[in-house]
Amino acid sequence: MRIFRSVVELLVRSFRILKVYGLLYFIRRGWKYVKRRGWRNLFASEDINTQYQKWIHKRKAYYSEKPFNCSVVPVIGIMMPVNYTEHIRIQDSVKSILAQDSPYWHLYLVTDDPTELGTKESLVKQIKTDKRISIIWRSGADVAGIVKKMTQVDYVLFMDVNDRLSSEAVATFQKTLIKDRNLDLIYADEDTFDGVSGQRFNPVFKPGWSPHLLLSFNYIGHPVVLRKELLEKVGKTVFFSNNWEYRILLSLTNLHVNAKRIPEMLCSRISPADFIVNESEENHNSGYLAIKEALSKKGLHATVRFCPEMGIYATRLGIKEKEKISIIIPTKDNGKILQGCLESILEKSSYDNYEILIIDNGSTDESTLIFLADIKKFDKIRVLSYLKEFNYPLVNNFGAANAAGKHLVFLNDDTKVISSDWLEALLEYSQMQEVGAVGALLLFPNGLIQHAGIVIGMRGSASHAFYKYEADKPGYLNLIQCVRNVSAVTAACMMIKAETFAKVGGFDPRFRLGMNDVDLCLRLLKMGLYNVYTPYAKLIHYESLTRNEYVDDNEIEMFKRLHCEFISNGDPYYHPELSLERNDYSLAI
Repeated sequence: MRIFRSVVELLVRSFRILKVYGLLYFIRRGWKYVKRRGWRNLFASEDINTQYQKWIHKRKAYYSEKPFNCSVVPVIGIMMPVNYTEHIRIQDSVKSILAQDSPYWHLYLVTDDPTELGTKESLVKQIKTDKRISIIWRSGADVAGIVKKMTQVDYVLFMDVNDRLSSEAVATFQKTLIKDRNLDLIYADEDTFDGVSGQRFNPVFKPGWSPHLLLSFNYIGHPVVLRKELLEKVGKTVFFSNNWEYRILLSLTNLHVNAKRIPEMLCSRISPADFIVNESEENHNSGYLAIKEALSKKGLHATVRFCPEMGIYATRLGIKEKEKISIIIPTKDNGKILQGCLESILEKSSYDNYEILIIDNGSTDESTLIFLADIKKFDKIRVLSYLKEFNYPLVNNFGAANAAGKHLVFLNDDTKVISSDWLEALLEYSQMQEVGAVGALLLFPNGLIQHAGIVIGMRGSASHAFYKYEADKPGYLNLIQCVRNVSAVTAACMMIKAETFAKVGGFDPRFRLGMNDVDLCLRLLKMGLYNVYTPYAKLIHYESLTRNEYVDDNEIEMFKRLHCEFISNGDPYYHPELSLERNDYSLAI
């Protein structure tokens, strides 16, 4: 069914290009598309685990240089909480540590009862073979207290008895730290390992540091390395109970941490990975409390609900102040469509402190002019005229300059509100000081996804994540249903603080037709802000189902020049092992 849909979509897109641009453009564009994707992959859509087996088969070892200069190598302490009943799994985990390419590590087995651990002869024998292995008695100490006892190390790697590190794991972390001594947090990818068959599956290719995604689940999981002195600070009053690692990672979202993702598969886990939340009620509650605790330190109240079908938390933030929101809607000769948009806002929106600015870009259609004159009677609506030639950035910048709200919502006139709390959902994150732009989940009328965040570099320049994917599905790592950090969001529905919009300089008028929203978002990233996608602000976006989806080639080339570092380095919230030719987070194989 999915392949059939892919064929239909390709034919429809081909017809649009032919109709708008003609045969020569179609041939040139089509040839580039086939060259990038390959004939065999035009309609491919395999299960992620099927793709992963091919990926493993093709993968070459990342780390090959074993020699280190001991004087400059940061020593990593591996902290593993253990129970004596798990001695077989402990032994297997220790074996993976002893097989490390780098010799510069110390293993600390943290236990409640070292005497019981000592009754396991085979384990004791294994421990005694290497002086780098120590046993620490927990004795009610918090994480900070345990870390202080790890006197021979600079960084701490979290590990549990279900983990099996790849042989290059420790060395890869150390090579990264040698290049950047200022790193506070480093993490890498993981998969699941079947102890019977030996097969690896469920690969977790993680995004870059995403503090707002952490409010949905512990996407970082294992392996993760933290600076020891930072762990001593945030590990106070954190004990080795359910979700203790999650609590520590969430506490980092309130700090300015220098975090780095290593896009390498460095750990396999025997049991389901941490990103699949444990099914015990105690575990759910501890995760719930960890999220609320982290947000309370920001002065935010949160409503947190566990979603067992996906293993994630649905976290909704309270609104600190009901600040005024200005909804800016450009339009021209589109009275009937605009009417549907306005009716949905006025009838469905539960947030009441807003104004609507209709920016009329020179309408001449009589019915539209009558409608625009008629809606002026509504207190919440202002109609402003912008009579210059159409330029999307200039029209919206004009609207922003005349807005009274503390937050701006740029909204297309061909949208309709679905969720009544759409403004609250956007404001939840726009109210955060560290957040730039916030984007919504936009659906086609048939229920498929039009927008769920934008990936830089996808399909040549930038494209929508999960485009034409089913909106009620979780998507890869449940990302469709999670609030998450993204590089860019579409201005078909985008909220941003008015002050931030002014600081970044508004939309760039050089991008007259397209790429202006992506350009704006990347400039926000360069300011050190985060852009956020939320699935809780849900709207229908009509016209995009039929409108031409290609922008001017000159604008695309200008975008690539201005933001070449994002194109060359890759989207920080996407993974380099994932496809840039397909929008469904499938592997690039």
